Amino acid sequence: MRTSILSAPLDLSTLRKLWKPRRDSYANARLYEDNRIRIHRAFTWLEHAESCRESELDDRMLAQWAGLSALCARWDVARNQPMTERAALAAFVKQLAATDQDGIIAATLNRDRTLVASMFVDRYLARHFDAVDLKDLLARRRWDRVLAHLLERCALVHAQLAQGGSTYGSRENRTVLKRTSMILDAVALAAIQVVINHGYSDDWGVLCWPPAKK
Repeated sequence: MRTSILSAPLDLSTLRKLWKPRRDSYANARLYEDNRIRIHRAFTWLEHAESCRESELDDRMLAQWAGLSALCARWDVARNQPMTERAALAAFVKQLAATDQDGIIAATLNRDRTLVASMFVDRYLARHFDAVDLKDLLARRRWDRVLAHLLERCALVHAQLAQGGSTYGSRENRTVLKRTSMILDAVALAAIQVVINHGYSDDWGVLCWPPAKK
């Protein structure tokens, strides 16, 4: 069966065009403000990432993570601070999987199956995580679990850069960084598409750092 444009994993430019008329309509009606902000922030970071040169891989990955975080991050009202990254990611993946009526996450992970598998067997990452039976998860179509394990690995690579755990432009981490960047690009775009298709009116948690009111 032919896959429709709404269910096929889309590129950044196409997603922008798909979102613009909805964004303008919601803005004029003052609807779904928090989610409009989330999506707008994600687009800006991902567009910056796309503009980075090959030699700016560190910058690209940091921007891609910021783009994904713009969607994932939630404010912990009780603690008056952002929810921990691990908790926010877990909540986001669970809600994303439940919202994905078109199978966009499955299509994305299937399309990049070889790349996904490389993240699970990467020697650097393997030292920090328990072994995961990826074949079993794929066979059982547990896309939510695959995505959760995948983002845990991406989060570790991001933390290494964000916390100064490697030299800028280091040759030592190029392979895992390239893999992570490619995964984040695909997952962030798929996540935006799921939200645009079916989740724009849903509650994705309290928005972190809302714009200051004039």
